[in-house]
Amino acid sequence: MITFCSRCGDRFREELGGEWLDPAVRCRDCGLAVGDPPPMLARGPADDEVEYDLGEWPAAERGAATTALGGAEIPYRWEAELVLVVPAVTEDEVDRLFDELEETDELDDDGSVDGGEEAQGAMADLFVAADRLQHDPADVDLAADVVEAATTVRACLPPYGIERPVWRQIQGLASTLVGDLEEAAEEDVVSADAQAVRDYLRDFV
Repeated sequence: MITFCSRCGDRFREELGGEWLDPAVRCRDCGLAVGDPPPMLARGPADDEVEYDLGEWPAAERGAATTALGGAEIPYRWEAELVLVVPAVTEDEVDRLFDELEETDELDDDGSVDGGEEAQGAMADLFVAADRLQHDPADVDLAADVVEAATTVRACLPPYGIERPVWRQIQGLASTLVGDLEEAAEEDVVSADAQAVRDYLRDFV
């Protein structure tokens, strides 16, 4: 039974019944499409786990946290009230990852760095490729265009004028779409996630 969004921890709408059903259904907070559940940390003894209360973190920041955990291959699960649970043996590494996220925020808030024209161009390319892919999710060339643009987006700092939490949301949506393509997901799932990328980017390009 799936109760919480795997990206941001928000509780899914009641009509889902806790199950992964229609892939077009999305998390109300971060926009993640419902699909096959990712590997989650199984419930174990309390002394083998560490909890992080992320209740005050915005959805984009929570999504960045779980993206970082996934990249480090650290299992996790969400519990009620936006509590993130990880294995106790990974506590030091999780603390380091979260510290790195905060340091990046400080740089961006300072306004001293941004992704420049490369990030702006990649974002525009991703918008165009996702817009086309949503209508033809089986097109291999369009998929390659999405992966190329998304790879640059995920590697760049945000363009000038885009706040870091918004950029992380864009990166998260791009990562979800690329994951669909790499895992040869069903066409309706690819189409739904491509549309989510396109819709979110529409106001920024």
